[in-house]
Formats: sequence, C-alpha cells, structure tokens
Amino acid sequence: MGKGYGCAKSILFGEHFVVYGLPAIGVGLSKKIEVEISKAPHTLLESSHVDANLLAGLDAIKNAMGIKDNFVIRIKSEIPVASGLGSSAAVSVAFVRALSEEYKLNLSDEKVNAYAFEAEKVYHGNPSGMDNNLAMCGGAIIFQKKPEGASITPLRIGKPMNLVIGVTGKKKKSTAQLIAEVKLKKEKYPELFHYLFEAEKNLIDLAIKAIEHGKLEEVGELMNLNQGFLSAMGVSSRENKDIIYAAREMGALGAKITGAGYGGSCVILAKNEKNAEEIAEEIRRLGYVAITTVAQ
Repeated sequence: MGKGYGCAKSILFGEHFVVYGLPAIGVGLSKKIEVEISKAPHTLLESSHVDANLLAGLDAIKNAMGIKDNFVIRIKSEIPVASGLGSSAAVSVAFVRALSEEYKLNLSDEKVNAYAFEAEKVYHGNPSGMDNNLAMCGGAIIFQKKPEGASITPLRIGKPMNLVIGVTGKKKKSTAQLIAEVKLKKEKYPELFHYLFEAEKNLIDLAIKAIEHGKLEEVGELMNLNQGFLSAMGVSSRENKDIIYAAREMGALGAKITGAGYGGSCVILAKNEKNAEEIAEEIRRLGYVAITTVAQ
C-alpha cells in the first residue's frame, strides 16, 4: 500500500494577464488531497468525484512511470472540485507520491512534478504547469509564459498569510469562453488595454516585493487593485462581488477572484487567524462555501 498527498493552490495576482505573457503569482495552500493505493485485479476509484477524465489522467501517470499494475485508489479531499483550486493537480501529485512509496522509488520532487504533469496534459490539453508546481505543497511561485517555454521562479513568503477561499459554487462561463471575451475587448480597445497591462506589470513588481518582505497590508491593497482591473475586464460575477465586498466589510486586507472568474472562487487575505474565521463565517451566512487556509 502506498500513500501520497498534494496541495491546493490559489492565484494571488495575474489571472488573465498571464495569457499575454505577464507574470502571475501563485501560492500553495495548506489544504490537501490524500491518495492511498493498494494493488487489485482491476482499477477501482473510491472518490466523491469519479469521472473518466480523472482515470485517464492517472493512467497517463502509470504509463509514463512504466507501471502496469491495477489499484484500488482511495481519494480523500479537503479541496472542492472545479473551483479553481487545482484539485486535479493535487490528485496527480498525490498519486505519483503514492506510487513512489508503493514501489520504494524515492522520487525527487522534480520527478514527482514531471510525472504529475502527464496527467495535467490529459485534463487540460495544454496546461501551464503552474498548478502541478504549486500542488507540491507550500511556498509561492512567479509564473510567466515565454516563447521559449514557461518560466517558474520560487518566491519567498516573508510572513505566513491567513487566507479564506470563498467558493461561489457556480461557474457561469468556461475558462476558454472568458479568455475569448477578454481577447475581443483587448482587440476592440487596444490603447486602453495597453495602459491596463502596464499597470498590471507595475502591480506585480510591487506585489513580489511586498510578499517577500511580509508587508501583508500592502499585499491586500494590491489584491484589491488587481480585482479592480479584473472587474474592468468583465470577469467578475455578482457572486464574486458578494463574497469580495462581504470580506472587505469584515476587515479583510484584500479580496479578489482567483482563477478565470465569473463564478468559481475568490481569495481573501485576512488580518490574522481570528479574522479569517470571522470572514469565513460571514461568507457561509451568505450561502457560499468558505475554507480557511494558510500560505507560507
């Protein structure tokens, strides 16, 4: 029997802008998915979110590792599915780690990451690699698409961040649809988007310094500004705004969508653990799901 784990992720800055080559900042969260495997005559997946796509991704990992055995695969998750928190990447990393333990492979994090990426290609077609890097657990990264390939740079978190993830439970538009709509706006108003992109570049530079030096109030202010940019691009729904404004009224340092937007999830930076619990309770009172977590 082998066991493994993978972590949830959140994008703090750079959604949608990252498509056009600007940097994005992502963090690994303390919420996890655990996978336990035991050999069996046939594959059996014990999970609350069983689908053919998930099995195909796990098979891709086995094929890449040259493993032909079948398993009972038990998945225990603290991460909501299809909420922009990287649940598929977390499962992939957890499964690779479980296989590594089962076969005593002692895989390095680099190898675990590479094998998990095989499943991400099944799930997402042309993935960025951001989710599986963050699913390794802990820390933050600066991610940037470049012509020669993705650039991933570790980012030191100067002070632990108490975060609340507010999950709307609704995804009104697909990621592909939202990206296409932003592209149309950019083509219609190229000069406006030029200035918006320049502002985002400056914001990311400031955010990197603020995170490294543990200046959480500044991180929160920049999150609020980034949300303003995203709202102007048309990717923030009423549900997103319900959660964001409720969080700010409860004293959050910053709040914004995380991921593609128009539903999905929001990420909220709380002042401390107590404030995070208060914000989460208010979000639940509004009828949404709230998860408290830490990035460090």
